[in-house]
Amino acid sequence: MSTDRTVLDADYAVIGLGAMGASALYFLARSGGKVVGIDKYSPPHHHGASHGGFKVTREAVAEGPAYLHFVQRSNELLRDLERRHNAHLMQRNGTLIIGSDAATSSSSFLRDTVRIAQANNIEHLVFSSKDLNRLYPQLIGVGSGDAGYFEPNAGFIRPEPLLSLQIALARQAGAEILPNTAVNRITPVAGGVEIEADGLRIRARQAVIAAGRGTDQLLGGQLGPLLSVTQQRTFTFKALDTASYQPNRFPTLMWFRESVGGECATVFPLEGSGDGVKFFVADTEVDPRIGMSGDRFYQHHIQPFFRGISSELQHSEPCFYTSTPDHGFLLDWHPDIPGLFLVSACSGHGFKHALGIGETIADVLTGRPVRDLSAFGLNRLSSSRQ
Repeated sequence: MSTDRTVLDADYAVIGLGAMGASALYFLARSGGKVVGIDKYSPPHHHGASHGGFKVTREAVAEGPAYLHFVQRSNELLRDLERRHNAHLMQRNGTLIIGSDAATSSSSFLRDTVRIAQANNIEHLVFSSKDLNRLYPQLIGVGSGDAGYFEPNAGFIRPEPLLSLQIALARQAGAEILPNTAVNRITPVAGGVEIEADGLRIRARQAVIAAGRGTDQLLGGQLGPLLSVTQQRTFTFKALDTASYQPNRFPTLMWFRESVGGECATVFPLEGSGDGVKFFVADTEVDPRIGMSGDRFYQHHIQPFFRGISSELQHSEPCFYTSTPDHGFLLDWHPDIPGLFLVSACSGHGFKHALGIGETIADVLTGRPVRDLSAFGLNRLSSSRQ
């Protein structure tokens, strides 16, 4: 195929090449069909949620047992990609989840995580508050009722290298990649779907839309209310005690802190020669003046909880979360456009599942058997559509 033609014909088209779309593109390209991948920007980019250098991964997913297959399969596929292509896609420094051990806790995330790990023989350790204080002196404010779940084979995934590798491998397998190409309309036609994009018409037997925050703009109508977009922000502060935040001494951290209403701080260790520690708390109030937001973030989320972190803000970047009402994923056929498969929304916890989901999407479109996907279907959200 050549991009100088007005009409492109393909077996499969993938709209949006973030975490889910790049993975679907990769596996569809491996299937031997003619594949087109389309993105409004040049992936990997910072206009969605699949960027930032770090994405938490863990196998015991408290979001529910329906996600377990995806994350376990994703881990297998990630190790295979690393081995076959000599790529360093994941830092296995372990993931630590801290939360209240009390039955009256505002969050059951810790207990659910431990329960799933125990039920599925996932290697882990459980720490008491005394253990946490002894093992991680850089953490202050650990309460007497807190406990920790540590998964040694977890850590964080590097999003940009993973996306770049998958897109490159898809291209090597014959996929046509159309970056910086905005999709204007998707319509059903005889034998498939037609995608209008920047003067091109792409006709595909089947298509996948994994456009994140652009999905509701493209589809709207009855699906629009199902997808909400929020702008989140990460903050990177200078470490004064760099030794304490190296990957060999500091795990990828999710800390549900009762003293601030159960809000979860996600924290990543230092990488390379840098001395900045990255922090994230969902739905943080963001001032247009990023420095002011950083000051408030430091005073509220860092100073009372972390030792050896300066108030010097080194970097801050936005991230756009696209969420469904129940924060679950949407993996289903479009009800009115035959041949169009919906892939949304990651809801902030999707990256660790993306390889497994991409493989599943390719299986669905190519007619191979797959696991029951009803937990991620449109029917569960029917009340939100009325």
